[in-house]
Amino acid sequence: MTPTKVMKHRSHSNFHHSVKGKSLMVQFGQAGLKPSQIKKVVNTMKSSNVVDVTSKQCVDVLSEHRKQHRGKELCGLIKHFQDKTLVDGDQYFVVDLSDDGYPRNIFWADGTRDAYTKFRDIVVFDVTYMTNKFKMPFAPFTGVNHHGQSILFGGALLENEKEETFEWLFEHFLKCMFDKYPKAIITDQDKVMGNAIKKVFPNTRHRFCSWHIRKHEIEHLRSYVSRYSDFQETHRQWLNSDTIEQFEATWEDMRIKYELENNCWLSDMYNQRIHWAKPYLKDISFAGLTTTERSESINSFFDGFVNSRTMLNEFVVQCDKAVESRRAAEEDEDFKTMNSRPVLSSVHPIKEKAVQKGRPKLASRIKSSLETPKKRTCSYCQRLGHYATSCSKRKADESLQET
Repeated sequence: MTPTKVMKHRSHSNFHHSVKGKSLMVQFGQAGLKPSQIKKVVNTMKSSNVVDVTSKQCVDVLSEHRKQHRGKELCGLIKHFQDKTLVDGDQYFVVDLSDDGYPRNIFWADGTRDAYTKFRDIVVFDVTYMTNKFKMPFAPFTGVNHHGQSILFGGALLENEKEETFEWLFEHFLKCMFDKYPKAIITDQDKVMGNAIKKVFPNTRHRFCSWHIRKHEIEHLRSYVSRYSDFQETHRQWLNSDTIEQFEATWEDMRIKYELENNCWLSDMYNQRIHWAKPYLKDISFAGLTTTERSESINSFFDGFVNSRTMLNEFVVQCDKAVESRRAAEEDEDFKTMNSRPVLSSVHPIKEKAVQKGRPKLASRIKSSLETPKKRTCSYCQRLGHYATSCSKRKADESLQET
C-alpha cells in the first residue's frame, strides 16, 4: 500500500481528535482566528504523515469546547443568582436548559421590578450588544425614569435569536413584572422578534427604531434619489405627514409617479406603517424616544465594566456594579430635585407645573419648546394667551395632570 493510500485510513485522519490537535485549535480560536485560518496554521504545524484538518473539523472542535466551557460558566452564574436570592427578596432569575441539560438562556431582574410598575410606558429592547467571551448577545430591557435617565428593568444572555428564544424571554419578563404588559416597546425591524412580541405582548404598541430605518433608507433608496430630482423632498414630506389621510394620499402619489411597486423594501415598509409612521403613533407617548438610543446608552455605560473577553460569571457581577452606579446617579438627581428649584425665565403655567411636580428637566424641555415657535398656533394655547409652537403643549399639560 502506498503512503498516500495509508493516509486515507481513519487512524491517520484523527489529528483533530487528539489532545494536541484540539489544544492547538482552541488556542488559535481564543486568539481570534477564524476556522479557515486555524486550518491553514494547524496544517503547517502537524507532521507530514498526518492528514490535513478541514475547516469543518475546526468548527466542530471549537463548538464543542465552547459548549463545555459555557456550561461551566453558566453554572457559576446560576450559583451567583441563587446566592443573591438569599439576601435579596426582589431578585428574579430563570434558566432555560437544553435537552442534554446545558443552560442555554438566562434572564434576571432585581429591585427594578418595582420601578417597572411606575415607568413601563416605554420599554426599549435591543440584542446587538456582545459582552462576553462566548459571544452570547446581552439583551437589556431598558426604560426612562422621572429624571429622563435610562433605567435597566432586566437583562438576558441568549444562545440565539430565534423566535422561540424571544418567546421564552418575553414570557418570563412578563411573569417577572407581575403580568403587567409594557405600554409600548421599541426594537429594530427583526421580523422574528416582531412575531414573538405579537404573541406575548398582544396589547403592547410596537414601534421600530427610526435609526435602523434611516440606515436602510440610504441603502434601498439611493437609486431613486439619483434618478428623480424631487424624490428626496417628496419622500421627506411623506415621512412628516401630520395625518393618516395625508400619509396615504402622498404614498399613492409616490407609488404611481416613481413606480414604487418595484421597490420591495419601501413597499414592505408601507405595509408595516403602523410600527413607524408618525400619524399612526400619535395616540401614544414614547417619552421622547424614537430609537434604541436608551438601550445603546445603557450599553455604553456597561462598557466601563465589561468587555468582549469577560467570563459569564464575572459578567453578572460587573453588571451589578454598573446598575448600582446608575442607581447612585438617580439618587443624586432625586436629592438635587428635592433641595433646589430652577429659576423660571417666564411664568408659563405648564413650566410652573413641571417644577411643582419635581420635574426640572421636563421644565427645561418645555422652555426650549416655547422659545422656538413655529409658524402656527393652536386653539388651546391661544386660550392661554400664548403664541403656540404646536398642540404639544397641551399634551405636556395633560401628561403632568395624569402624574
